Amino acid sequence: MIQKFKIQTIKSARYFQIGEINSKIKNIWIVLHGYGMLPEYFIKKFECISNKETVIIAPEALNKFYLKDNYSRVGSSWMTKVERHDDIQDNINFLNSIYSSLKLGQLDFKLNVLGFSQGGPTATRWVINNKFKLNSLILWGCNLPKDCLDDGVKSRWNDFRLKYVIGKNDEYIDEEKISYEKEKIKNYGLVYDFHLFEGGHNIEESILKKLI
Repeated sequence: MIQKFKIQTIKSARYFQIGEINSKIKNIWIVLHGYGMLPEYFIKKFECISNKETVIIAPEALNKFYLKDNYSRVGSSWMTKVERHDDIQDNINFLNSIYSSLKLGQLDFKLNVLGFSQGGPTATRWVINNKFKLNSLILWGCNLPKDCLDDGVKSRWNDFRLKYVIGKNDEYIDEEKISYEKEKIKNYGLVYDFHLFEGGHNIEESILKKLI
């Protein structure tokens, strides 16, 4: 007989940061990359909004893998369909650990969380399952997970602004999917800002600057 068992283990994890957290900081951005990406490259997309009052933090998804058969490139993933609920909780715990390690204390700042592609649902689940003060949640090129549209968490959505960003030429999101997402959000009763830009499945610096 084959049996399945689960254990808790300690795993090393990385995040990358632009800027230093100090008393002058007014804005903190926590940005979650998409499938197959690495944070040390993803974070470069946000250098355009970096300044002495802004810190950018890019966590790395906990699961790494080779992107090609020649083992030349590595990417990471937030989850798969296997033991999905465990991955979701592990991601929440990981992001909570980062947030706690920042030791923000009594600093007066605005926190913005951005999730790109696969990082979008991960960012949403983290935000919805917490009570920290948040200025905005930005979902870019992704879907909004249904498990975050439960009546039990509806009051949490009133604590921050939701911004939805999709490229007109996004190869993963066509007009039908956009309509579906809009209808889903509307039926749940969320107020949000929708941004449709001339571009594909990528972070556009010009659009990013407009979201500040």
